Amino acid sequence: MIPFILVGLAAVILILQTVLTPKALGRLICRDFFDMPLAEPDEKILYTGKLINNWFLPVVYINYVTYLPEGTRIEGQSANRDGHRLFLMPHRSYSHTVAFSASKRGVYRKGRHYVEIGDFLGLKTLLRSDPLKVDITVMPRRCRDEAIIRTLGGYLGDISVRRFILEDPVLTIGHLDYTGREPMNKISWKQSARVGQLMVKNNDHTMEVNAAVILNQASGSEAEKEKSFEIVRSVCEQLEEMKIPYSFLSNGDAGNLDEGFGERHFRALMTNLGRSRLTGFYSFENLTDRCCLLGKKTNRSYFFISPPLSAKDREALSPLQQMAGADLIVLEAEVEQDAVN
Repeated sequence: MIPFILVGLAAVILILQTVLTPKALGRLICRDFFDMPLAEPDEKILYTGKLINNWFLPVVYINYVTYLPEGTRIEGQSANRDGHRLFLMPHRSYSHTVAFSASKRGVYRKGRHYVEIGDFLGLKTLLRSDPLKVDITVMPRRCRDEAIIRTLGGYLGDISVRRFILEDPVLTIGHLDYTGREPMNKISWKQSARVGQLMVKNNDHTMEVNAAVILNQASGSEAEKEKSFEIVRSVCEQLEEMKIPYSFLSNGDAGNLDEGFGERHFRALMTNLGRSRLTGFYSFENLTDRCCLLGKKTNRSYFFISPPLSAKDREALSPLQQMAGADLIVLEAEVEQDAVN
């Protein structure tokens, strides 16, 4: 009788070794989550990994290792590796969350899982590798070039002055406290009587300005193109603060965007810039020709952003300058040689 029991036990162990253990590895499911799809450079991002045992038996030994995308760094570490050893009961899951960051603009998508389990007797291990099924986009940094910032600030100041220089007396959008500096004809006597103090009309403005942000991707070094993206971001952030609607046009893989403003509009553009591979699709001349064919919209300002322009580029830009006149500002992304090296 005992020999039969031993043979039966050996048969069970053999089945567990050859059949069930490999199947158990296949029934371990990995899930991935980032807490945001779009991030700032060096912003803290949370990654949550979930390992599910979708099997009717427990898995007694699991070595669960996650490599986050190359170029990222887990907070408090100098690497992008996070590992856990665990035991997992049937139909149970294990979750872990780590904070990480990425310092450069781009798309981060090439992370991997490694799931290793031990066999029933502990004599060997089985290993499986799976890619992460999520990615994250990091947007460009803000421009830190003082010369660009001063030039941009001066031009936007002119737009602000022109925008608010005339008021439409018909369109009243609210009332403000009387300060003593407003003319008597701006006092709203009806509103003043209602609230018991002098109030003045807050009129809408007759000049509804708009902007076109144009990016040249057909020339320049990688560093110059990266700086061009930073300038685009700074320009658009300033337009957003001033609530000036803007369109975006490029001759490369940064794409195009219809006129608008607001968080969704801005994030859509930052996603395009973050995912760009700095690829140009058509020439500088074709880009300026396209701008001219679209025609000049009333009260439109043009922000033309490019790596340093050659003499040929400046000649090609001439028709747009003639069409836009003083409403065109050219911002060139010059990179110092020391910064490149």
